[in-house]
Amino acid sequence: MLQFLNSRLTDYDINFFINELFETSKLFGVLEAKIEDYKFSRILFPVLHKKEAISSMAIEGTQTTISDVLEHEIFPQKKENKEFVEVKNHADALLYGINYLKENSFSNNFLYELHRKMMVNIMPDSKKDFIGKYKTKNNRIVTSLGKLVFTPPDFKETPKYMNELIGFMNNTQESMNPLIKAAIMHSQFESIHPFEDGNGRIGRLLITLYFYKANIINFPFFYISEAISQDKAVYYSKLTSSREGNYNEWIKFFLQKCIVQAKNHISYIDSLNQLYEKTKSIVQETINSSNFDRIIECMFTHPILNSKLLSEKIGVTTIQARRYLDILETKNLLLGDDRQRNRTYYFHELLDLARRN
Repeated sequence: MLQFLNSRLTDYDINFFINELFETSKLFGVLEAKIEDYKFSRILFPVLHKKEAISSMAIEGTQTTISDVLEHEIFPQKKENKEFVEVKNHADALLYGINYLKENSFSNNFLYELHRKMMVNIMPDSKKDFIGKYKTKNNRIVTSLGKLVFTPPDFKETPKYMNELIGFMNNTQESMNPLIKAAIMHSQFESIHPFEDGNGRIGRLLITLYFYKANIINFPFFYISEAISQDKAVYYSKLTSSREGNYNEWIKFFLQKCIVQAKNHISYIDSLNQLYEKTKSIVQETINSSNFDRIIECMFTHPILNSKLLSEKIGVTTIQARRYLDILETKNLLLGDDRQRNRTYYFHELLDLARRN
């Protein structure tokens, strides 16, 4: 039976992961300084939002790529694939969470709405009545082969467990390091498994939102799913061990993944800065137009684009937009496909950067 948090708040030895705790804190400071110095946050976040959604989906077994998602934005299908709906839902849930937590604390109603935005149009018809509410029947945590891993609390106990967890998340008076608190919070949420479906996605999104709300990092920017997805089996194993003994192994793993992801984000921002300066120089030299800033912004927020998209973003005709894109192709900034009409252009350096980091 899952223990309540109040009986486990000292169920760890900080010396077991002190090095990881120090390294994570140091890297978060570096990352926050990088973000503060970065003048173009509007081009920093969009691709990373999508990468986080894709990584979180991958942990659940749903596979897609950043290129697939970006291409879908300019060539939407009449009937959207589930994968693209999931990415959109993830972005909607994140944006809702950020805006809500600017003025409010965590609450049950907040989690209901977060779940509703995350799971709408992707829950099977048989489970649609469970969207935006806690489970009304018992569920189980099993492996991909169906082996029972853990039995969460009875559904009738869910409100009691969640009220305690939410109180823990909102409590700013205790002395616990917020990074440790984030790890414990995630473990408890996944162990309660409060929803019929979508617990993994919501639980990992809550890490980002908790880091933001607790001022661990003052931007709603830190996404951990990518690092976790590289060690998915270990992630599940450490979560299981956190229910059975103490939190030491789980917190250590959690901090290790924070370190990996912080380094990835720092590298991405540094590389993005270099690419931005290079791109700006080329666009300014080759396109004689006051639109050059907006052209650059469109390229960085939509690294797969066409003349229709560019014309809408910068307010020119599609013919003029096509001229701009063709000029940038001659400078090897963009790569166009083989079509003569309705060509698609790829900002290949940014796409490569997004895949690597």
